[in-house]
Amino acid sequence: MQHSLRFTVFILFAIAFQLLGCSEDPDTDTTSVEKLIAEPIPPKPTPEDTFAKLKMLFPKPIFDVDFTRLDEVTTSKTYLDFVTQEYRTKKPFKTLAEYLEVAKPDPERYKPFLKESIGKSNEEDIAIIHQLTLDYRCANVMLYQMIHGGEDNIKDGLNAIFAVLEKKLLVLDEAPVKAWMEIHLPNQDQAKEFFTALEHFVTETEKKDALFIQEQFEQHGKDDGLLWLAVHNPALTAEILNNFTNTDVFLRWTEGIFFQQNP
Repeated sequence: MQHSLRFTVFILFAIAFQLLGCSEDPDTDTTSVEKLIAEPIPPKPTPEDTFAKLKMLFPKPIFDVDFTRLDEVTTSKTYLDFVTQEYRTKKPFKTLAEYLEVAKPDPERYKPFLKESIGKSNEEDIAIIHQLTLDYRCANVMLYQMIHGGEDNIKDGLNAIFAVLEKKLLVLDEAPVKAWMEIHLPNQDQAKEFFTALEHFVTETEKKDALFIQEQFEQHGKDDGLLWLAVHNPALTAEILNNFTNTDVFLRWTEGIFFQQNP
């Protein structure tokens, strides 16, 4: 009887030991699990967080003579990582200039103009008008800087005018634009009417953007305003860096002198 009791106790201990041993899976990497729990995925940076970080990394002045500091901001990893996550594109980009080339245009900016010009529009129509608008805006800034950039620019005024006209004409030779014109502007009168309307439309987009920038300056000051612009509108910031070479001329453009040139 005593041997039987000892044997029963032994069996119970053996079963308990086996159960305790099976409770832990030897293949489970507990270190990895603990690491996942201890290191959560960092949250997506918000515009406000990014602004604060950029302001710390790039102290004033942001609004300097030739956009040197703004260029440093927009080429920083902090800024480009934010733009990549916040403003996703179908094609990858490594610089803000490349972002401008692949950024999806705002259809609401172009639909009213296209409705009056060709009627119903699609993504291809919007893409074509967006590219035309970008090239025309760049040419307009070239002319604006020639007018307001000082005596040296005025002396080269004739060359600048030819450069502006050439830039606007060259875009018409691009294959997608030519194909689009053949479909929607089959005769000379239609083309003339369209491009007259396009010139006015482009000027209106410039006015709206200039006013928006001026509002940022009035609300935040020129330094913080330029930084907020980079965070909230990277495409417009890229245009500024691409088109303007002098912040004094740029400031005149945003302060209303521009509007007097285009009533």
